[in-house]
Amino acid sequence: MGSKNLQLLLYGEKITHISFKTDQPDLIQITDTCNSLSSNYKILYLTIPENFIGTFNLLYGKNFKSKIPYEIKAKPKSGKPITAADRMYLIMPDRFANGNNGNDNAKDMVEKADRKALHGRHGGDIAGVASHLGHIKSLGFNALWMTPLLENNQPEQSYHGYACTDHYRIDPRYGTLNDYANLAQQCRDSGVKFILDCVYNHIGNRHFLYRDMVSPSWFNSSGDTFRRTNYRVAALSDPYAAKSEVEGMTRGWFDTHMPDLNQDNLHLAHYLIQNTLWWISVTNASGVRIDTYPYSQPAFLEKLNLRLKAVYPEIFVFGESWEHTITAQAGFAPNNIGDKNSIVPDAATDFQFCFGLEKALNEPFGWNTGLTRLYYILASDRLYKHPELLVTFADNHDLNRMHATFGQNVKKTQLALALTYMCRGIPCVFYGTEVLMRDTGAHGAIRKDFPGGWPGDSFSGFDAMNPYQVMYEFIQSLSSVRAEYAQLFIRGKRTHYIPKNGVYAFFIEGEKDVLGIFANQSNPQFTPNFKLYPDIEADWDSGKVIVSNENAGQPEKGLTPNGIMVLHFRKK
Repeated sequence: MGSKNLQLLLYGEKITHISFKTDQPDLIQITDTCNSLSSNYKILYLTIPENFIGTFNLLYGKNFKSKIPYEIKAKPKSGKPITAADRMYLIMPDRFANGNNGNDNAKDMVEKADRKALHGRHGGDIAGVASHLGHIKSLGFNALWMTPLLENNQPEQSYHGYACTDHYRIDPRYGTLNDYANLAQQCRDSGVKFILDCVYNHIGNRHFLYRDMVSPSWFNSSGDTFRRTNYRVAALSDPYAAKSEVEGMTRGWFDTHMPDLNQDNLHLAHYLIQNTLWWISVTNASGVRIDTYPYSQPAFLEKLNLRLKAVYPEIFVFGESWEHTITAQAGFAPNNIGDKNSIVPDAATDFQFCFGLEKALNEPFGWNTGLTRLYYILASDRLYKHPELLVTFADNHDLNRMHATFGQNVKKTQLALALTYMCRGIPCVFYGTEVLMRDTGAHGAIRKDFPGGWPGDSFSGFDAMNPYQVMYEFIQSLSSVRAEYAQLFIRGKRTHYIPKNGVYAFFIEGEKDVLGIFANQSNPQFTPNFKLYPDIEADWDSGKVIVSNENAGQPEKGLTPNGIMVLHFRKK
């Protein structure tokens, strides 16, 4: 795992008074010991030869007669790397499908299943996801991101997974560790890359590390000194920011039931990083999504990124960067504005694209409005070293459903999806988009159950034919283009033209192929005039429509408002 050092955190009544040693002192040595402020925790640091594989024993007790066996396994490989041609599907497992109603409740979990409760647990689980991998594949997605499945033994709203209460346990209401590992294997076998969702900024207040606190130094504002974060990510890149407000961003609690972790504590930092490496090994994951990325301490994030890349060089790490300016967002991806690559992950979630797309399609076209707004966002890509790796989306598990955002206008929703797929970046689609889920407001509503995931649902979105078949086919067509012309999306030359008369046109050129994308926001009847694009080396006579939300078979049929078409040309 990129280090000879292993941290073991032991828990037991008054364990600080107990001495330990190994049964193979010539090979494996305890090099450091930390007795925490709590008498019930002890941290051991061991050095282990890089080539050691097998089991050793920790000896303790009277004359060291008692023992704890510990196995060192060979390091597994990570999954296939994420590329700029991939397509992500985002699932909140509790709301996707209930494949095993026998695990809806667990004796040691305080919150019980209640599908009628908006913010309650509904019973979706690992078995439900596994049974519908075919659905995910059929839509053309080749990467699966699930919100956290770790134990979340909170009294309410435990369904979302972002208030972990045990870093090494799958929540039993989802299934077992074996179920989870088997799902990851099924994904790999079916060509779907597996993405972990990791949370370093906070835990749930019922986590054993907080209830029987290891040390107050593991937390920010613990006890009676509660302080909520100011949520102002921009303060981190603001040259005029007050130090107290920067501290208020990174050291405040995300919510009253989410203790904020102090990753400046070296023992805690080691614990979190080691835990992530363990989960990558269990799942052979291809990627790691980091929740609330800017809220953690920069020094910790640097250690995390360096260690993950040292052990798994091809792992794709991207951080949630919910920010409201392009410059601030660019600070959390490899950029050209003075970053240190070790501090930033491979990519960021592109909220600027999401917010810009929402405004663009809900306002009149103009000099700096409508699709011109999207043009300006993409024109700022010089800030990024790898804009093609930004994770783009039109909604997610924290935002109103895109179909509602776009006025429940199917054609406009399709236009938004097509732009998400065809612009630079890796598109991520939230479950239920394919059946035009349209909820807004409360998180519990946005994360509504996928229809057909529970017995007795009025209709099933998993059926081959359903009322939303047109959306299925449209998503499939977009996914097919990214799969068939993968090299264009990975390393193709992009050129876009200033939007005019309500139309935005851009192109992707490769050695043999050219893709032309034409988005019509408000032109009454647009037909491409290829003479307007003199910089593109395409055989215009070879043009063929390969995607359209107007069923246009030929370019000359044109587009009406909110129409989009993708054309394939041979390279001239």
